[in-house]
Amino acid sequence: MLDLFKKSSQSQIGLDISPEGITMVVIEEDKGLYTLKNYVRHYFQEKVFQNGHIGNFDILAEELKILLNQYKPDTREAVISVPSSSIFMKTITLPDIPEDELELIIPQEASKHLPLSEKEMNVDFQILKNSRKVDATGKKIDVVLCAASKALIRSYLEVISRLGLHVVAVDVSAFAMINALANAELINDPGKTYVSVLIDYANTDINVIQNGMPVFSHTIEAGRKNIIENICNSLSKNRNEVLELLPEVEVLIPGAEMSENPELSKAANAVKGVYSGIGGEIQKAIEFFNSDKAEPVEIDKIIMGGPGICVQNIDKYIYNKLRVRTVIFNPFTNLPQETQSPENAGSDLDLTYFSTGVGLALKELEN
Repeated sequence: MLDLFKKSSQSQIGLDISPEGITMVVIEEDKGLYTLKNYVRHYFQEKVFQNGHIGNFDILAEELKILLNQYKPDTREAVISVPSSSIFMKTITLPDIPEDELELIIPQEASKHLPLSEKEMNVDFQILKNSRKVDATGKKIDVVLCAASKALIRSYLEVISRLGLHVVAVDVSAFAMINALANAELINDPGKTYVSVLIDYANTDINVIQNGMPVFSHTIEAGRKNIIENICNSLSKNRNEVLELLPEVEVLIPGAEMSENPELSKAANAVKGVYSGIGGEIQKAIEFFNSDKAEPVEIDKIIMGGPGICVQNIDKYIYNKLRVRTVIFNPFTNLPQETQSPENAGSDLDLTYFSTGVGLALKELEN
């Protein structure tokens, strides 16, 4: 969504920027086949974000320059993301008319719903093709409006363009993960309904998916930030100490024995509330999605990704809570690797960081 330009290239960078740092994914396309050329996570050395938003674009530019100079991607074309917390999204019902005609009326329709004026917003839309229906006024279709402040997008573009990168598109983090899920063939069965859960740094995005498209979206303010803060407070440790401990923490599930390590036990209790809240919101989203159905739609599976998948047993915990098959997303599925640098090798938990970056790198290559 929010495509700024339409241009394809053989190789493309996906850049996902969060308060912790930057993930960069480079993917090459050759005759319809995709190869993962590189992926890396770069932590900020100085504070870049303030109150959840980029506060110092000069430092961001320097940090990004370090990353590009170190890894030297062979392309200058990039797709970037913005978090759902910075985006206005709303599903509206419009006449079922050709897409080129919808493009003409979307700005006027969007102005009725946007918090800012049309002149201050970049607006894009996505047709939910399986939502076609008929009412007393004729054929209708549901459309997802997606809008971002022009000032915000301009700030991102100015910084990234400074470094010689060409931004071919801007996407929403949660939708980028859905793009990666489609490439991994995890949401492609037209007869099944799935739930995508992106636990990002500050937010969790929950999307019900049918025919590869989000048909219901829900965002909550809970993410990796809350998990780390809860452990910090519980153990009276600083952030760096908690980050070292994090991969060993396991969410408690029925029948499992508590760790003999008292710190790990306390950390497990500290994070359980966050994941319990996320599980409850997933359940609410499913119930709301089904609320207007004559027969409830069965969810085939819940797929979880993002940097908030940072402790063990999250999939088992959500399954026990909701009784719906739950899996942790490996975004590199169906992406053979050209090389794998030692610094990029890691556990399955580390791979979840790239759930958004892979979808960004694939975005325009697939068009």
